[in-house]
Amino acid sequence: MNRLLISIGVLASLALAGCGSDSSTAAQFSASTTAPTPGLIKLEQKSRSGARVVIDARIYGPEPDLDLSGFRFGIRVGDADLVRFAPQMTYPQNVLVAGTGQTITIDVNAADPALIRIEVEKQGGGAGNGFAAASAIVIELPFDVQSEGSTSLTLSGLDGHAPQALDSTGAVIATVRFDAASASVRGVTTGGSGY
Repeated sequence: MNRLLISIGVLASLALAGCGSDSSTAAQFSASTTAPTPGLIKLEQKSRSGARVVIDARIYGPEPDLDLSGFRFGIRVGDADLVRFAPQMTYPQNVLVAGTGQTITIDVNAADPALIRIEVEKQGGGAGNGFAAASAIVIELPFDVQSEGSTSLTLSGLDGHAPQALDSTGAVIATVRFDAASASVRGVTTGGSGY
């Protein structure tokens, strides 16, 4: 009788182990439906792998006559428990081109996980630059989904100001516009038995 009970217990344990969850959560990204036009900054997917999605804040062109010298804006995360910014040592950008005596500084502050603060600026004085390509990267940032669900990512202003593109005098460039519509990031769980 004891052997029978032990055998039943072992079989039940194996059956429960088979019901374990080997699930994983993958990231999906959907850009806003705003049509790209010269001077527009919009969130676009660069790449994704597993739970991570890499997002570009991209400016569309060509805009060869702009005097771009800096950007100050935020990315507002609708649900910061669902999607988290993944801090890096460096962040790619290619829209600002340093001239003689200039450097480019990039400050990304995620002290508030619901609002990623971004400042990309030329230092050292001198002129800004335009760009002749169809688009250029203002900044590239990675985000990780934590669980299943969906949330928004929205370009936002900082400290009571609208999001800004700045010229070499520090003035706001009115012809550069930030997409007012939100992108979205979704976590999709795959695998597991469903038990």
